[in-house]
Amino acid sequence: MGIPTDNVVIAGGGLAAIRTAQALRDLKYPGRITLLSDEACLPYDRPPLSKAYLQGKADEEKIRLASPDRVTELDIEARLNKPVAGVDVNERQVRLADGTRVDYGRLVVATGARPIMLEQLKPFRNVHVLRSMTDADALRAALVPGRRVLIVGAGFIGLEIAATATGLGCRVTLIEAARTPLAAILGTQLGGCIQRWHERKGVEFRCDARLARVIGDSSVETLELTDGTSLQVDVVVVGIGQTPNVEWLAGSGLELNRGLVCDPLGRTADPLVFGVGDAVCCRVGSEYRPTRHWTATTEQARRVAGTICGQPEAGPIVEDNYFWSDQHGSRLQFVGCVPPEPRLVWVSGSPSEDRFAVLCCTAEYVTAVFSLGSVRDFLAHSMPLRRGERVAAPVP
Repeated sequence: MGIPTDNVVIAGGGLAAIRTAQALRDLKYPGRITLLSDEACLPYDRPPLSKAYLQGKADEEKIRLASPDRVTELDIEARLNKPVAGVDVNERQVRLADGTRVDYGRLVVATGARPIMLEQLKPFRNVHVLRSMTDADALRAALVPGRRVLIVGAGFIGLEIAATATGLGCRVTLIEAARTPLAAILGTQLGGCIQRWHERKGVEFRCDARLARVIGDSSVETLELTDGTSLQVDVVVVGIGQTPNVEWLAGSGLELNRGLVCDPLGRTADPLVFGVGDAVCCRVGSEYRPTRHWTATTEQARRVAGTICGQPEAGPIVEDNYFWSDQHGSRLQFVGCVPPEPRLVWVSGSPSEDRFAVLCCTAEYVTAVFSLGSVRDFLAHSMPLRRGERVAAPVP
């Protein structure tokens, strides 16, 4: 099948959208590419929002994913401030919030996700989430040295904000419902290591705890927790996860299950509609797997572009679950999947140190590699897993 010459409309204005457009041009797609963004600026990189941008060390130009000149060079029509509101797959039209309609030959859904907000915190003006530059600007203005910052959720976004806020001179407390930070991904043993590392940097934790009561008028003043703790606060940040922006697809006939359901090549049941990024839930057999990491989104964009251009990726697709995070000036890196009750093999450093690399093993195999500040050791031990190879566990 040759490369189609009809137009591609990409609904979304983030990493998934621009990487798909770039990959289409890399594959010599000759048709029109239209990008529909709900933001007022060209696509930018979101990971720095909780780190360099929040610290004031990077501006919009530095985190931009494609300059205006590059967008023009790639012949991409970027329509800004154009949120999508619906789709008619029979007429092959996307409906915008302003009522206008955009015809498509192929449609790529890349509308991303938005942060989840706790209902009891919605009314208060000193409560923040972090997803956009606008969110980051508001939060940065609030992170004044000496302020008491409480972060709900000790996942990656919560930990990154905690590290940044601590570095800016704030007094930071993290609330986490699980036993340790990152327990669902790293398990409680490694999660405990990360908690103790943050504590050495000045961050306080309240794990196994949830919000019980919010006290305040227009701003949150005190939070009471289920463990009986009462905390006075100046700034609250909620980082408990995100929900995909797919409500606009309701009634379209496309399958939705924690996102737009696609196969590993980004295809939906409609041969003209594709999905990429945080808005997508990938179906592999009977399993549904949301996309939640920067590198996975970039790989998905490449696959979708190849599928659209009649050059689908051949061979098995390795989902290595790789991610990284910068906190307190160190890089955390992870690949694989931590098994229940893993056997941990420390290849450098130790649980009590600020630099280490560790293998997570079953009785037979290495299933994950995690490192803190040990990039070289991580690369040495992670590449076989990233290639989909089985690695024998070291002998105890």
